[in-house]
Amino acid sequence: MREAKCNLDKMLGMEVYISDTDGIGGKIRYRLEDFIVEEITKDKIRVHTSITSTKPPSIKGCSEGAYTWFILEKRNLDTISAIRILAREFNISHKMFSIAGLKDSKAITAQMACVIGLSPNQLLSYKDKYGNITIRAAFRMPFKLSPGMLYGNHFIITIRNITLSKADIEQRIREILKEIYTKGIPAFYGYQRFGTIRPNTHIIGKHIIQGNFEEAIMELVAHAYPHEPPHIAELREYVKETHDFKSAYEKFPRAMSHERTVLSHLVKKPNDFAGAIRKLPIWVRRLFISAYQSYLFNKCLSERIKRGLPINEAVIGDLVAIKTSNGSIGSIIVANEQNLEFLNNKIKEGKMCLVLNVFGYRTIIREGPQGDIERTILKKEGITLEDFKVKHMPELSTKGYYRKASFLPENLHISDILPDEFHKGCYKVTLEFTLGKGLYATVLLRELMKPDDIIKAGF
Repeated sequence: MREAKCNLDKMLGMEVYISDTDGIGGKIRYRLEDFIVEEITKDKIRVHTSITSTKPPSIKGCSEGAYTWFILEKRNLDTISAIRILAREFNISHKMFSIAGLKDSKAITAQMACVIGLSPNQLLSYKDKYGNITIRAAFRMPFKLSPGMLYGNHFIITIRNITLSKADIEQRIREILKEIYTKGIPAFYGYQRFGTIRPNTHIIGKHIIQGNFEEAIMELVAHAYPHEPPHIAELREYVKETHDFKSAYEKFPRAMSHERTVLSHLVKKPNDFAGAIRKLPIWVRRLFISAYQSYLFNKCLSERIKRGLPINEAVIGDLVAIKTSNGSIGSIIVANEQNLEFLNNKIKEGKMCLVLNVFGYRTIIREGPQGDIERTILKKEGITLEDFKVKHMPELSTKGYYRKASFLPENLHISDILPDEFHKGCYKVTLEFTLGKGLYATVLLRELMKPDDIIKAGF
């Protein structure tokens, strides 16, 4: 274990690395083709991009059905933006679409999506003039594609601009892999959950659950961060100093829709900060709350590692889950003196896994070392479990749930270390692996790379 050196990591609760070996450095996402994400369905069918297969997977549809499922391939777009573009093209509401999971924006990705009211032929006729969206297949289904209806994601990621010698790269990768396969990789929520340029979704979420709506709005609109464009940072500082919501609304670019949405309301009702928050889509507001839950989870997991407690083995008071056939979390068992050895044997066999609380108003904090960590973190944050009922916005209330404490990549393959054709004198290496749903490739990459600057490294 070693402590993280990046301020951004610390801001997001990822305060440690599980491996002590120095990282290889380098940069990801130098090209879009360097970061490929392919969804894996709940039936473990890999949804290929056109880069890895000229033919889409043969997923069996039916001759009739109210829903049209389709394979959405996108480049340099987040999933929500891609769906909204399709909705505008076909002149229907984006609410007619559904997906199983969100995919990276700075990448080439393929995933299943679903729509009601459009035929397969209509979708297949779509041609994106910018080349960022491709419909690879479409077919009828009798039921809707719902969030979570997937096994996970397959990644093909190239790390470039590695300045070490080939021998040093090989040695560090070998030693880091030995450590993580022994200890497990912390199942942190990754950077995408919070943002990197403006890493504040969790901060906004905390303000909301505490009922500090003015602070939430000002964090969203008026807090400038170092990596933002200078003219946007200046505009945010202006709002902070003047509370001139009308001028700010007129000057914020249309692309910054969340800021403009709350400012538009405040122009009419300058002191109705709760009302301004409510003008945001419900999924955006829930994202703020879940980001804060994720931050607290990361903090608790970091503290567990700092205290020398295992993340792939239970101690008394820990929560252990039965793994379902698709890798999800099943029934929960509390570890005690009588069952501890049995549970840890099942964890080693891969039939069970250690889980930690993701806080909500129904969370039960147990006795034992992990319970002590959780109470300490909540106290430091000035938060109670009852706060997650979000009294002033009950629609954002959350009961809490469980998350695996650690993970390992499936079918990890690391390519030969080769000269990087885009960076003279440097090397590149490509990783190919599968992760279960809800796990972040960037969390594995940060262990291998240990970058000094997260943003410069392409995260």
